[in-house]
Parts: sequence; C-alpha cells; structure tokens
Amino acid sequence: MAAQTGRTVNRWIRFVVENAAGLLCEIPINSINGVGLTAEEIDVTAFQDPVKTVLPGRSDCAITIGGPFDSSAMVEASASGVAPVLSGSHTLLAGIYGLNVPLALGILFGVRHYYETTEPAFGLVATATVGFICTEYMVNPTDCTYTATFKVYGTTAPSWIDIIPTVA
Repeated sequence: MAAQTGRTVNRWIRFVVENAAGLLCEIPINSINGVGLTAEEIDVTAFQDPVKTVLPGRSDCAITIGGPFDSSAMVEASASGVAPVLSGSHTLLAGIYGLNVPLALGILFGVRHYYETTEPAFGLVATATVGFICTEYMVNPTDCTYTATFKVYGTTAPSWIDIIPTVA
C-alpha cells in the first residue's frame, strides 16, 4: 500500500522500543503525553524593555505513555505496513525500567493505515552511547493500567525521521 497523506487518528500510532536483549518490540498504548522536544526559556528582558524577551535554552524530551497492563510474551515488532504484533507491556517495561542502557525508541504515525517506513516517525536509533532509558514504570492495580516515562540518554536529540531502520 502506498503511503498516504492527510489527517490520521490515534488508531494508527505505534510505539516501539527495544527490550533488554536488543529486540525491537511494540506494546499497546492508550495515551501519550506528546511527541517532540521542549526548550527551556531563558529570560533576557532588560528593565526598560516593554515586553518580556526570551531565548531558547537546551531541549528536553520526556515521553510518557500509558496503556493496559499485559503480561504476554515479548515478540518482535511487525514489519512496515502490516498490523502490529504486540508484546506484553509489563513483560517489556519491567525488564527495561531502571536499566541504564540506551534503547531504540520510535513513535510511528501511520497515515490512515498501518505505519509504513515513508511516513512520519519520531525517535532515536540506539548506539552504545545514545538512546532512551525508561525512568518510570508504575502499575495502577485499580484499573490494571500502566504508565511509563522515557528520557533521552546521551547527547543526541531525538528527531522526526522518515525511517526507523530497525522497523523497516
């Protein structure tokens, strides 16, 4: 199927992250806090300036996701253009929480169909010194859901990229 353009819905968004063994897995998500970078603002307003003036500081990227608690086995993420094959959220997240090893992470936006490699994607391909780490993993036993937060590890900022090579 050729990549499409136009508006899409959250049904087609995929969240993929490496497990501790380096296998790229996809987990179910119900929510995501937002995708992109935020920069702190440094106030450079002089006393006589009529309007507040700022300069952008260093960028930050924190990805917080939430979804159903699931202890299914881990399986490799499905290929481009086909329906996702989901791993258990708990099985994956419990194994990478607190692991101080950079992991590949991608948020893949399928446009009106399952994601294809030519469509928008945000993330990082991991190396020995660059990637994401899981800094928070919480389970809510009341409604059997989880939340997890990922932050950048290393000095390379994640970006909007056309292809996450390990998902191709």
